[in-house]
Amino acid sequence: MAFLEGPSPKQAEIIKQELGEGTGDLERGVRDLQSMCAASPYLPQPEIVDTNILELFVRGCRMDQERARKKFEAFCIGRARSRDLYEFRSISEPPLSNVLKFLDIAPLPKLTDEGHRVTIFRVRPNYPEGFSDIAAVVRAILLVSDARMHDETLIAGDIFIWEGSNIRSSFVARIAAAANAVRRAIHLAHAAYPQRLRQIHVVGAPPLMASSLNFIRSCVNEKIRNRYYFHQKVEDLYEHLPVRILPAEWGGEEVSFDVIMKKWTQRVDELRDFLQDLSELSNVTEEPQLDSDIYGTVGAFRKLEID
Repeated sequence: MAFLEGPSPKQAEIIKQELGEGTGDLERGVRDLQSMCAASPYLPQPEIVDTNILELFVRGCRMDQERARKKFEAFCIGRARSRDLYEFRSISEPPLSNVLKFLDIAPLPKLTDEGHRVTIFRVRPNYPEGFSDIAAVVRAILLVSDARMHDETLIAGDIFIWEGSNIRSSFVARIAAAANAVRRAIHLAHAAYPQRLRQIHVVGAPPLMASSLNFIRSCVNEKIRNRYYFHQKVEDLYEHLPVRILPAEWGGEEVSFDVIMKKWTQRVDELRDFLQDLSELSNVTEEPQLDSDIYGTVGAFRKLEID
């Protein structure tokens, strides 16, 4: 059963005001996306697309229907063009289950006061060297992102926390070896997912990660680069996030991160059919005329407007 909590009624009203959502706007936006699907040979028929997903795109694009169209089209067709990133749809079976011995990936149950959803990526201590496969990590992160889309409702944006104090020197070489997969995943995240990335916190990253972090930041525009925050210890997060939403290991009031991970892994398994259907949203046999920047090289997203 889903455990992501939505906004309070007061938060919901504030978020809607920020998004510019008026009466009937959400329904009109959903109908517009459904009409686009019905008219396109490359997109799924509207009756097989979960309405909740369409609502996320409309709201994630702040009621801008043209932008929602482009993002949803990229969301569907990107899966056909990058099938290798969506090959495996279970996080409790190999090869993705091996990723969880290297990296914990879990959205936190409660929203911040501003209505932001926080997702933690925590490198585990004493991880087996062979399980720090970066291409598999990319697939696992995209899988969790897809699963979230089933349960997420109205949020004001996303906050990511990367805790890397246990990273080893071999990680740098692994990032370099999987640069193509990392680059494509970052591009998909920005151009094809309905997220509004508000903050990225990097905690405890050793100096050896500098080159990897510079590479990752080079894949996004300047606005997003300016939303990175670097901290020596998790306590530094208290200046940015309420303690009530953080896991117990980090001095927070939420349950332990291990409990959150167990619940979230179970939830991803429960959504296996949904996740498999998502990976098959588009079967492109011809080349639709899309903005090539969506699938371009490093820096191609710098002209994409991101909130």
